[in-house]
Amino acid sequence: MHLVTVNDSKTGVEYTYDADLKIKTVDDGLAFFQSQLAYVDATIYKRKYREIVYPDFVMVDTSDPEWTDTYTYYHYDGVTSGKFIGSNAKDLPESDITAGQVNAPLFYGGNSFSYSLDELRKSQALRMPVDTLKGQLSFRGFQEHAQRVAFNGDSERGITGLFNNANVQVYNTTTNFATATGQEMVDALDENLLRVWNNSAQSQLANTLALPSSIWEIIYKKRMDTGTDTTVLTYFLENNLYAQKTNGGRLNVMQNLELDTAGVGGVPRMVAYEKTAETMTMRMPIPWRSIAPQPEGLRVKVPAEYKFGGVEIRFPGAFAYSDFTS
Repeated sequence: MHLVTVNDSKTGVEYTYDADLKIKTVDDGLAFFQSQLAYVDATIYKRKYREIVYPDFVMVDTSDPEWTDTYTYYHYDGVTSGKFIGSNAKDLPESDITAGQVNAPLFYGGNSFSYSLDELRKSQALRMPVDTLKGQLSFRGFQEHAQRVAFNGDSERGITGLFNNANVQVYNTTTNFATATGQEMVDALDENLLRVWNNSAQSQLANTLALPSSIWEIIYKKRMDTGTDTTVLTYFLENNLYAQKTNGGRLNVMQNLELDTAGVGGVPRMVAYEKTAETMTMRMPIPWRSIAPQPEGLRVKVPAEYKFGGVEIRFPGAFAYSDFTS
């Protein structure tokens, strides 16, 4: 290999290429350099994509066998009581349980990327990982797919996500955050935590509050009172149900773009929930992985596979939706 470096006097960009490459015609040379210039431009102006955040909101479990197509779990409910009895009594209250089975489907998915033999030669000669970049984009496609399903499910597959589960109670929040005082905002946010606490007979304590990005921005900027540096968000983090019940524990408050239109009729929605492996799960037996490259004519195609399901909410009482209706 004979590497040669050429400097573009107009742009100042240096190009290194193998002088032993057989470029037989002007068209060959033009195509070669155009491809490299396109690569440079793509690198400089690469689009910035939405951050992948769904693992922060849901409990992802990858422990299931890869071959499984259904995730099955059982739920139990018990009936028990006691009473005072005589020494020879026979009518003792009997405890009993009822059980149910839930089968949640898992779905096989995939995508691919490919490159021509000529692209690979040039990539290798110029030490530019064209194939690696395409692989990264393919992985990104899987992440975006998983995020869509985690938040909103897939209507064609009949599954729901964290933000639209039909078994979770929907409430309305009439507080207008554009005009409300700091204390009114704090009360409205804490009310959704209280709904989980009260509706579960005080057996579930919400440790996470997911807010629409538009609402989070307001409480992040607005001061509780005139002349103070304490924001509504800071005050709320120190004065909420979870902090009170856990002796100062920190409530996980997160913002989410999808929640800006997740409510009924496209209004903003906030979600209070107990984020634990017991209350929720998103099964993913096969995270994205590429398969061995496969030749197709003058191209090499790299398939990739994955398998996951929707967000399964085992205890709907540990969740509460609240739509901003004003």
